[in-house]
Amino acid sequence: MTSFEDFPMIEVKKMNETEVRLFALLFNLLREPKGISFQKFRNIMPRFYKNEDIESDRKKLYRDLNQLKSLGFNIKVAQFGYQSEDYFPYYLEKESINKSLQLNKEELEYLSQVLYSQEPSAEGFSLSQKLFSNHLDLLPKFAKQPKLDSKSEEEPDSSHTEKILQAIKDKRALTIQYGYESNERIIEPYRLVRKNTTDFYLLAYDRGKKSLRKFILPKISVKKESKEEFLSNLKITKEDLNFHPLLIAKHPEMEISFQINPDYEDRWRLFLEGANFEKTGSEYKVKTTNQNALFQFLILSPEALVSTSEVWKESFQTYTQYWENLYQLV
Repeated sequence: MTSFEDFPMIEVKKMNETEVRLFALLFNLLREPKGISFQKFRNIMPRFYKNEDIESDRKKLYRDLNQLKSLGFNIKVAQFGYQSEDYFPYYLEKESINKSLQLNKEELEYLSQVLYSQEPSAEGFSLSQKLFSNHLDLLPKFAKQPKLDSKSEEEPDSSHTEKILQAIKDKRALTIQYGYESNERIIEPYRLVRKNTTDFYLLAYDRGKKSLRKFILPKISVKKESKEEFLSNLKITKEDLNFHPLLIAKHPEMEISFQINPDYEDRWRLFLEGANFEKTGSEYKVKTTNQNALFQFLILSPEALVSTSEVWKESFQTYTQYWENLYQLV
């Protein structure tokens, strides 16, 4: 067992009040990667920043942050458009790790010989452009861009989107393969929906599942264009067009009550937008068929939760413990 004698150069002493305050300040910044505002510092560290003179507290916080900066911690202020500086979150910017691939000249020369030992494919040429972007002199002189397949020049884009759009227009069923599934599905496509700015989904009735389903457009491969008309006669509702994760059908609908820290209410309401909830006093009643979608918000902002039911709290603890156990195996 090690003892103090094993570290004779280390002087052990009790932390003074300033050191305790700086340590607590740094610890809270590490816990909150999204940042902490001045007002929140006053709430979570009342021992140090909850005096009657708010200006005195603000100056003390500025001095402490500058002292941490002088010790090498890169502290920034993020401005999200709030009118008052009291709500600009301070955050600790972590140093980025250089994960770029570093190759020396000999390694690059060897790679060029391997890549161009045969006539390169389009993929091989693209790879070589990335690898030798700053060392084009190491490319073999005979290396030329591969010729495009004449067949691919004549054929139009093999995208299945046109077939899907035509099936929506004509109200005809399609036989598709979805993603890596080996079995084929017969669907009746109703509408294309764009989520966010780039993601497109297809709302379609799945005859096998006998229900309306949402399919990610790029994962759909059309195997057969049928002449069959729709067997279903559905009306698309606002609920069908809502892609909120709390509405994904994972279990029967349940109602969960929450009390949320006022400092997090704006973020909480933004997260719930599109979901089924109502607020009574300080209590939020959330209806969901996918309670796991709530876990992500509270993992990122655990201080947001003031109170909830014991049953749901146990579910949340079980979920976090499960992932903690998985990470310990990595």
